[in-house]
Amino acid sequence: MAQEQAGNGAGRILEHLTSALAESLSSMTGQNFTVTAGASDAAGLEEPIVWQQTFSAGPDPGLWMSAGKDLWQMAGTMVLAAVGIDSAADEDCRSTWFEIAGQTMGGLAMRVTGDVQQEVTATRGEDIGTMPDVSITFLTAASGDKSWQLTVAWSGILTALYEPRPVAAVHSVDAGLSKTFDLLLDVALPVAVSFGKTVLPIREVLKLNTGSIVELNRLVTEPVDVIVNDCVIARGEVVVVEGNYGVRITHLASREDRLRTGMDGSVKAAGAGR
Repeated sequence: MAQEQAGNGAGRILEHLTSALAESLSSMTGQNFTVTAGASDAAGLEEPIVWQQTFSAGPDPGLWMSAGKDLWQMAGTMVLAAVGIDSAADEDCRSTWFEIAGQTMGGLAMRVTGDVQQEVTATRGEDIGTMPDVSITFLTAASGDKSWQLTVAWSGILTALYEPRPVAAVHSVDAGLSKTFDLLLDVALPVAVSFGKTVLPIREVLKLNTGSIVELNRLVTEPVDVIVNDCVIARGEVVVVEGNYGVRITHLASREDRLRTGMDGSVKAAGAGR
């Protein structure tokens, strides 16, 4: 898929970034937001928060997002109001915007992972205060009849992920091994999807009833685990297929990871049987 999109990496990154930011703003504020790219009518952003993000694709920063005070103050106030805090100081709003920016970068990384079939994660994010000397793109975030300007920029670290990669040679399988393997192809294996887990004391478990909500240790933007025979073999994003839940695979676990999760499961099972 990366080869099909070679040369259009910047377009895909911009598309994913706008959708991830709109999703983060909407989910955290409880309001419907849209984010579009286009020309700016603003001379500059007042007291901007410049979020610099590093990704697992390389050691250097891969993306910058600058939001003016009008946007981060509004978003912070709306998020805090949604949890019952009516008066929000600027520092509270800044911290809330950091959460929005972090969630946005996680959503972007997940979408890029799906494109390039290579796991990409958002590793380090921070406010650096001033936009670096890079070519920026203007964005507009809108909710109802109100809109706010912000700017973004990215480095070649992300676009390089969309460049064609050499295709590994496929070696023929020994005929004897192939016949043996054919016997296994009809073996049924249990497949499960893990949305997350948590630990509750018995007193909390006993309080559970219809309508109770159990919070899991996984963000809504994080991929879910696909488990076969107690081994995590892949991760992906939840989709709906003809009314049923499904998982679109975005990352396949390495052989070492599969063996490790399998051994961990065996150890736990053995301990439980003692």
